[in-house]
Amino acid sequence: MRKRSLIQFVAVTLIAVVFTVLVKIVDVGFVSSTGSLVGFSSVNIPFSQKFGFNPIFYKVSQVLGYLVFLVIAVFAFIGLYQLVKQKSLMKVDKDLYALAITYVFTFALYIFFDKVLVINLRPIIMAGESIAEPSFPSSHTLLAVSVLGTAISECGKIRKESLRVSFVIVLAILMSATVLSRLFSGVHWVTDIIAGILWGEVMMILYQLFSALFSKEEK
Repeated sequence: MRKRSLIQFVAVTLIAVVFTVLVKIVDVGFVSSTGSLVGFSSVNIPFSQKFGFNPIFYKVSQVLGYLVFLVIAVFAFIGLYQLVKQKSLMKVDKDLYALAITYVFTFALYIFFDKVLVINLRPIIMAGESIAEPSFPSSHTLLAVSVLGTAISECGKIRKESLRVSFVIVLAILMSATVLSRLFSGVHWVTDIIAGILWGEVMMILYQLFSALFSKEEK
């Protein structure tokens, strides 16, 4: 399991890195509305021009983003509850540690692309801003895939099948709705969304690696 996850991690990370590089150098076009450049412009610019900014999808994506943070809060509460009840860090579910580390890496990745390596800027300048903000990868998409994807994995621990299936369906719908609403909100390029999915997948596999590692240490 750990060997397979490691191979998947390397493969998906390589794909994400290559895609990131390609977005920076392939088919770079000028965006007149923001005075910036964007890769894969023959796809990104027409899509942005066709759909434009949609305030409804934008608001929906914002609300769904808060729900993603709620999922993180639930896991944090479970971990705190176990710590108080068991009175030992070692007795807290090891998968919760794997989740915590994965989320730290996810936020670190977001900061890296937002502050250190800016690939491209938003298609529009948001209200109250003087310049377009960094948009690659879509942070909402990254968090949705990373957080909700790992949450779906955690649902495997639920013994009651009907409850387990219900949670998985709800989380999958929430993930899909977040990604799609962000895509059609008009505040991201298509490649921002794709990158969010790819890097989110990287974080999901990273979680599996940590989970397998901690399980082996526990045994």
